[in-house]
This record gives sequence, structure tokens and C-alpha cells, in this order.
Amino acid sequence: MSDDVDRAVTADGVADARMATLPKVELHVHLEGTISARTAADLAIARGDDPADVLVLDTERTDGPNYPHPFRDFLHFVDTFLASSAQVRGPADLRTITAAFAAGQVEQGVRWSETTFTAVTMEQRGWTPAAMWTALIDGLATQPGTHVGFILDTPRDLGPEVARRSVALASDALAAGLPVVALGLTGIEGSVPAQEFTLLRDAADELGIGLVVHAGETGSAQDVMDALDVLGSDRIGHGIAAAADPALLARIAEDGTVLEVCPSSNVTLGIVASLDVHPIRALRDAGVALTVNSDDPPFFATTLTAELHHAVRLLDLDEARLAALQRRAIDASFAPAALRAEVHAAIDAWLRAG
Repeated sequence: MSDDVDRAVTADGVADARMATLPKVELHVHLEGTISARTAADLAIARGDDPADVLVLDTERTDGPNYPHPFRDFLHFVDTFLASSAQVRGPADLRTITAAFAAGQVEQGVRWSETTFTAVTMEQRGWTPAAMWTALIDGLATQPGTHVGFILDTPRDLGPEVARRSVALASDALAAGLPVVALGLTGIEGSVPAQEFTLLRDAADELGIGLVVHAGETGSAQDVMDALDVLGSDRIGHGIAAAADPALLARIAEDGTVLEVCPSSNVTLGIVASLDVHPIRALRDAGVALTVNSDDPPFFATTLTAELHHAVRLLDLDEARLAALQRRAIDASFAPAALRAEVHAAIDAWLRAG
């Protein structure tokens, strides 16, 4: 059972200055989901396109460009996300967004990130794998102050054949020196049966990397169970639908299954009515091991730092329990053992400095 981040003895919160220096870990953030509306618009303009014609933007705001907020539904978000990522049309663009992502993590004090990258859709747009891997490696090299591992995902709605290609791309990326730490299954829940993707667990084991499945976001508790029982996922991306099933909650708490919770994402997509009614409390109270993440930060008008502030408020965390939340994240990560030890030491030092 998870008991290191439970009810706090204080409701004082965590000061901004202390949050800023907290050594942070993020396990659920999509690289293409870190492209700001401004960056997407600039990329479009550079190629002679009108952003209003090629992007999904909030047409009512005058301080833009801005993404819609909130989204009408999950598919509205998907359309917005795909239109934005489609502006990344060459290695220089990918290097730029990778470097910008890493710089943002450095600014927030993020020591380790696991970022999901949908290489297969880039390949479908005509990219060569070698060009992708070089751009990603070069982008990260501009920011030595943080460490990043990649989760190469396949959208489930594209089917198992595309998943097989995603596996081949992950193998190629590893051979090229890209720090790929896991395979991922994302996309529209329920679009294709989980049984069609059992190849991912076998492939992950063969490659010596992890597997992370998005489940229980827009889907049901059954989708979470399928991710665990059918696919053998190491962690669950989102997983908040489990809160509706007491038996499943008890099971994942007992097993120590880690959920990658993204509160603002769930609210902005209309999955949860507000932060105040988010099931993160119910998950914590049931003893579930959870982490807190930003998902697609500019699309949801958030950052990892903001999400951790939300967690402090919603879970009544004091500094010790906030630190425990970050320890759990690094322990649940696929980071190298030496880096995990380094992050633990940094968190200990942060607590002593308080």
C-alpha cells in the first residue's frame, strides 16, 4: 500500500520560493503537447500560412494566438493538438521545440522527465527516422541542466500494424543513441480492443524498456484493468476512472500501481467538472500511488509547477509530503539508477534547507 503521501498535518501549503527550488520529476508530458500556440503560429507564418487557416485557435481572445480553453471535448483537443504538431515540418523545427521543452523543464527545476513522442505520425508525414533522432538529440544537448527519457507511443486508434511500426522505430532510435525508456499506447480509448496491442509488452521486454498505457482518462475502469491484465502496463497514464470502482482501487493500491495524474488536463477536457471535485483526493485516500503531471501544458494553460501547487492544495500537502510525492515519481520512473539516487539526494537537501 502507498502511505508516504497521505493526509498532511498542516494546511499552510508551500511557498512559491520553496516550490521553485524543489527538485522535480515529470512522468507524463507529450513533447508535441509542449508546443505553444505562439510557436505553432510562428512556424505556420514562416511557411507563408495564415495561422487561422491551419491551426485550431480561440477566436474570441485578442491577446493571442491562444488554444481554445476549455475544449469542447476530447476530439476537439485532438484536432487542436494534431493541427499544432503538423506545423513541425523539418528537423530544425523539431530541434527547436525539443530545446524549448528542455529549457522549460530546467526553468522549473525538473531533474528528470519522461516525454512521450509520437514518432510514427512524423514518419507518416515523410520524415526519416534518422532525421528525427538527430533533431531530438541535438535539441536536448542545448540544455544540459535536465535529463529526459523518451516514451515512443502509438495511438491505439491507428491500429496494431502502426503499433508494430512504432516498435521498429523505438528499436531504431535506441540503436541511434536516443534515450528511449518505454513504449506507450495512447489515443482514443475503446477505438481498438486492448487485445490487439499485446505485442507491445513483448516488444518492450525484448528491447529492455518499459510500457506505459494511457487508460481511464476518457474511458472506464475496465480500460484500466485491461491495461494491467491484458497489456501488462508498468504504469497507468491518467487512470482516474479507477476512482469509480472500489475493488479496482483496492487492487491498484495493494499492487502499488502508479497512476500518472494530470488534474488540469482532466478539467480542461471536460472529463472532470473542476479541480475541487477532481478524484485525486479519492485516489490518495484509497492508498493509490499517484504522481502529478502537466500532460500537454500550453494546451491546458498549466505547468508542472502549477500542477504541484494544485496538488498541495487539493491533498493538503506539507513540504515533507510534497517531497515524498517527487520521490515516488523518480522511483516509478525508468531513469538510470545513478540518476534516481542523485534526485533522492537533491530532494533530501531541499528538505534540509527548509
